[in-house]
Amino acid sequence: MEERQAVGNAEGEYVEIVHLWKRAAASLSIGVVLVDADYRTVYSDYADKIPTGGFAERILLERAISALKHDARLELYRTQTLEVFGPPKSYFQLVTTPLGSDPHPPFIITVENITERKRLEEVRRDFVANVSHELKTPVGGIVLLADALSQESDPATVLRLSRRILDEGDRLARLVTDLLDLSKLEETELHQIHEVNLNEVASECVDRYRLGAEARGIDLVVEFSAEQPLVSGDRWQLSSAISNLVDNAIKYSEPSTEVKLTIRVVQSKVEAIISDHGIGIPARDLTRIFERFYRVDADRSRATGGTGLGLSIVRHVIENHQGTIDVTSTEGVGTTFTISLPRVSS
Repeated sequence: MEERQAVGNAEGEYVEIVHLWKRAAASLSIGVVLVDADYRTVYSDYADKIPTGGFAERILLERAISALKHDARLELYRTQTLEVFGPPKSYFQLVTTPLGSDPHPPFIITVENITERKRLEEVRRDFVANVSHELKTPVGGIVLLADALSQESDPATVLRLSRRILDEGDRLARLVTDLLDLSKLEETELHQIHEVNLNEVASECVDRYRLGAEARGIDLVVEFSAEQPLVSGDRWQLSSAISNLVDNAIKYSEPSTEVKLTIRVVQSKVEAIISDHGIGIPARDLTRIFERFYRVDADRSRATGGTGLGLSIVRHVIENHQGTIDVTSTEGVGTTFTISLPRVSS
């Protein structure tokens, strides 16, 4: 009788412990598989908590969990990163942890989708590598030119080398400025919020770039909105975004063509449309042009003084203002960027 009562108490304690484990596991944001000392799965919620790309990913996860359960029988409690090639590629981290110090304790396997973390790590690595490369080029050029200059006495050669050093210094300064601007924009918080008239921003932008356009034989045209194109936001950021697009349109257009900036009101939106008749963007590059340091034509970009950060800055500005930006392009015909921002009623 006492033995049966002891067994009953033990079973009751076990049920209560399992119940507590389940409650604790359910409160976690990551998926959990709870396995008892007899290697029976008593709780599993990863299928409900962890987003996957479909049936294939689910099967691979189940196989990985089965392998970890098998290893746990041998007292091998492992951490595994499961890479699923997709597309799209995804990553899952599985960690086996014993619950106690007994020879064969119950254990849990946690399942976490770390795809976004991996993506951010790759972005960070690529960014550091790209910054290092972009800084190395002008700095290395300045060092070499300065060394050559120190050994020159011919006035014409000294002048030529000095101008080259100045050009490389300007390029370095633009790169640092763009990096600082991008860092500030990535905070995503607008500090100077006012009503901004995009007609006025467009007028200032055209005045700023008209002489440069004329020097390249390009006709810079602006079409203002007849209605008040008011948006809420940071005037400096919005001016920077539109200016970047106009500057790019001029740089990548052929002589004797037209670059047009149009401001218009479309229902509850204000649009800024920048179109050119330039070299265009290949279809394969359209999805990547807003990446930091991505250049469609690297040689032409560097030759025109581009840092590879302009379109990334534009994207962040538009995201900060809850807007959208679309691009259409045909190689050899031209490109059109359309910025759409929420309108503020006057």
